[in-house]
Amino acid sequence: MKVVQFGLRYSPNLGDGIIAECLAHEIRAQAPGAEVVLIDISGRDGFGAVTVRNRALALKVLGVLPRSLRHRIVRRRLGRLLDRVAPAWAAALQGADLAMIGGGQILADADLNFPLKIARAALVAAEAGVPVVVHAAGVQPGWSREGRALFERLFTADLHRVALRDEPSRAAWTRETGGRGPAPVFARDPGLLAAPCYGPGEQTGRIGLCITDPAILRYHADGGVAGGSLAFWRETARALADAGHAITLFCNGAVEDRAALERLGLDPEMAALIQTGALTIAAMPQRPAELARMIGGFRGVVAHRLHACIVAWSYRVPVVGLGWDRKVESFFASVSAEDAFLGAKATPAEIAARLQAALDAGIAPETYAKVLAETRAGIAEALQSARRSVKR
Repeated sequence: MKVVQFGLRYSPNLGDGIIAECLAHEIRAQAPGAEVVLIDISGRDGFGAVTVRNRALALKVLGVLPRSLRHRIVRRRLGRLLDRVAPAWAAALQGADLAMIGGGQILADADLNFPLKIARAALVAAEAGVPVVVHAAGVQPGWSREGRALFERLFTADLHRVALRDEPSRAAWTRETGGRGPAPVFARDPGLLAAPCYGPGEQTGRIGLCITDPAILRYHADGGVAGGSLAFWRETARALADAGHAITLFCNGAVEDRAALERLGLDPEMAALIQTGALTIAAMPQRPAELARMIGGFRGVVAHRLHACIVAWSYRVPVVGLGWDRKVESFFASVSAEDAFLGAKATPAEIAARLQAALDAGIAPETYAKVLAETRAGIAEALQSARRSVKR
């Protein structure tokens, strides 16, 4: 069997790479000898590859332009990139049994970014005559008219299955597509298989505080943001230290998050905590495996980033999720951990208290086993789509 997986393997946000690698790992486990080809739909060909230079400035400029002009600019620039990489995608699909698109929050329309990429992947798969599934993707509602038309090119391919990672995504998909195509089903995020994919974490006994750039949180939020400033991180670190925890600041690797982490490290109060040994700043992971094993070695985690939460849960590390995007709240609800999620009004003191409760409660073995079994079952059903196609 040959599976071509379209995702974000080389994203600087290493959580996206964890999705791709965990998915590939499980495909090979379920179909021994399978060839799995991972394609980064942003055109990256390796970790550290840059497809948009001065990204922060580009986003800032786009943000002040009218939508029609933004769309023209993105179509032109991204179209050139996709024209360049499409022949390699077509070559990868030769002899493939299945094209798998996902996971991650890729069914989202921020100035046509993902609509253009998904549309091109669907076109290339259709031209190659390869059946397509969408697997464990997240859907952000509010598609533009152009974005909707591009996403609907999935229906011109041999689309067998649409599996989405939470109930809000299924509702948004049905609303945005008008119920067209395969009825969406639920599939858990492949990142939940991080522990079996990457092996034991590097134990530190510390609390991991995942730093996310406040501006990114505000820009992409679909609800209230818990915190939203570097002062919030400083106060949260202090509250955790006052509760007796040793803390490590880390991030998932996104460029903006790295910059925020560096700024926080220069804060005088953080420097004082570092001198006492209560606080350390983790070396920046360069690969998904490094991030996963680092998270797996913490005693507890506090994070906005979904995949910091998911990987921690996979390693049975108690985790507190912070509000900014409904996908985070949906994840905690899906693993019966609603009490471990805090919304926009969360204070540092509440975070410290909720973390202690999570540490005391742990993650129930029966819930853990059930969730991982469901994650594997979703991937098995996606692979069955390819097998059924061959039999037709």
